[in-house]
This record gives sequence, C-alpha cells and structure tokens, in this order.
Amino acid sequence: MERLKIYDILYNENLCQIKLTIKNNNFLASLFERLGKRDIKIKFFAFHQGLNEILQLTFCIKKSDLKTARKILTEMPLEEKDMHIDPRVGMVAIYGPHFVEKPGIIDMMHSAVSSQGINILAISTTVSTSFFIIPSSDVVRAVSCLNEMFEIPQGKV
Repeated sequence: MERLKIYDILYNENLCQIKLTIKNNNFLASLFERLGKRDIKIKFFAFHQGLNEILQLTFCIKKSDLKTARKILTEMPLEEKDMHIDPRVGMVAIYGPHFVEKPGIIDMMHSAVSSQGINILAISTTVSTSFFIIPSSDVVRAVSCLNEMFEIPQGKV
C-alpha cells in the first residue's frame, strides 16, 4: 500500500489542557486578552456551543505557563466545577497543504493512533494540519505510528 505523502509531523510533549464550560461569549474576549497580556500562547483550540448557549472550550498551553494561566482563571467569573485542567498532555499533528484535496486523512491519522491504544483527548483540524491531543506519555509512540502510516521527507521528524 502506498503511503500518503505529508510535509511533516509536528509534536509537543509538554502541554497542559484546559477545558472550560462557560455561559457567556464575553468571557472569551476577556480570557484571550488576559492570556495575551501575559504572553501565554494557545497551542491548540477547540470550541463548541451546546444547548442553552453553553460554551465548551478546550485549549492547550505550555506546561510552563500553567501557574500563570491558573491564576488568570481564578480571577475570572468561573466556578471551579466548570474548569478541568490536565497538566500531562501532548500534541501530535500532521502537516500537508494538499489535505483540502484528499479525503480520509483524519481517518487515517485516527486509525493509526487509536490502533496503538492511545487515548485521543481532543481533535482539531484545518485545511493543512490535523492536531490530536493525547496523554504526554504517548507522544513518542504516536509519532512512531504516524511515521509508519505516512511518507515524510527525510530529515523532517
């Protein structure tokens, strides 16, 4: 079977995932502003509006920014039950600008990672990159199985 060619596998083993349940869109603007002022970069972002306009927000930041982010979150109008932080996550991503023309790429990536018994915590995708958030302890194994599934130019991983 011919492997699909991609440009690169991106990965990061040192992230933390923050999940928030919020009831107000104005909260987002304030959160983003506060994180930006403290130079905290969002490495992954997924957002869903559920019933009754309840917002589910999942994002990842560097582990080294967690203390500052936690302080920002405690200063905001947010109940503790509406916040979950996992300080032991990582990200694997495949990058290939031709993804918009080729169906089934996310399925291939999902099959490769899940066949290894790796728990997928979140998924986000763009026209060129598919991101999976997984336990940090599984990042090396996920990169290995993706390297087998896809053809990557020499020296990229």
